[in-house]
Amino acid sequence: MRLDPDEIRAIADALAPAVADLIERRLAERPEWAFSVAEAAAWADVSEDAIRHALKSGKLRRVKVGHNLRIPRADLLRLQGGHGE
Repeated sequence: MRLDPDEIRAIADALAPAVADLIERRLAERPEWAFSVAEAAAWADVSEDAIRHALKSGKLRRVKVGHNLRIPRADLLRLQGGHGE
């Protein structure tokens, strides 16, 4: 069975909200993958202001998990010269 591109797009659009919800729930169950500003600062042994500066300058990114903004651990490792997870 072959689907044309419009059918594939329609299926993807229909599934996207359910997939996004599932991913959000799974990530919320695993808080160790990302940190709050305070947790990131403690983990990296720097000030919260340093973390906020890195966020503002784009050196770190934030991701929304539920209603919270978190900093991915992999980004902190990259910023410190690590190799990610």
